[in-house]
Amino acid sequence: MQRPIATPLGTPIEALDTPALLVDTARLDAAIVAVQGPARAAVWVHGTPAIARLQTAHPGVSGIAVRSVAEAEVFAAAGFADIRILRPLVTERARSRAAALADTARLVFEDDLPVWGGDALAGAVGVSTRVTSVPEPGRAITDCGQKAVGRDFGDPVVAGHPEWRAHAGSAEHGVVLFDPAERALEIGDWLRFVPSDAATVFSLHDQACAVRDGVLEAVWPVSARGAF
Repeated sequence: MQRPIATPLGTPIEALDTPALLVDTARLDAAIVAVQGPARAAVWVHGTPAIARLQTAHPGVSGIAVRSVAEAEVFAAAGFADIRILRPLVTERARSRAAALADTARLVFEDDLPVWGGDALAGAVGVSTRVTSVPEPGRAITDCGQKAVGRDFGDPVVAGHPEWRAHAGSAEHGVVLFDPAERALEIGDWLRFVPSDAATVFSLHDQACAVRDGVLEAVWPVSARGAF
């Protein structure tokens, strides 16, 4: 788990500490506007109240959807009052915790509205990384490994270079294979990985860097991270 160094808003994206979870807010806005409601926002994907607020501000989105009582508790504490829990409450402890939320939120367990927000957010999400070594021509090592980008659902793609092959080679380091005749990567070069699964990436970071037009716009806590 990476804990990025605090950085002032307005900082260029390439100057952020790496690896960092990035959310392109222009792409996020476009994905939200495209929603054909009525639907619930699948906030379990990102666990981030700030993103959920943007989703639920859309007139086609009514309420949110989570996958656990713990996630429901986080979002209820953040002010969300219409919450669907997608999984059954199989323990007495889970049921008692859900009952305790009744004073602050309406919990829904039946299939009432379509759930939206998983795949649609993928294009807005990335992880920044830098080259830390080039041990041989055509092979670069980066500081973005499994702890930052995951690999459960496949390897990431290098944004802008789909012809390159990238993978999270170890817990702390990634590997990028490229054609040195086309471009020679060097130590310190900045890249953006597009993860294979957005939900996995959000589960690996404490905060997301909201960026627009190449600069840091906000820092959003991933408040429901670890709320299984």
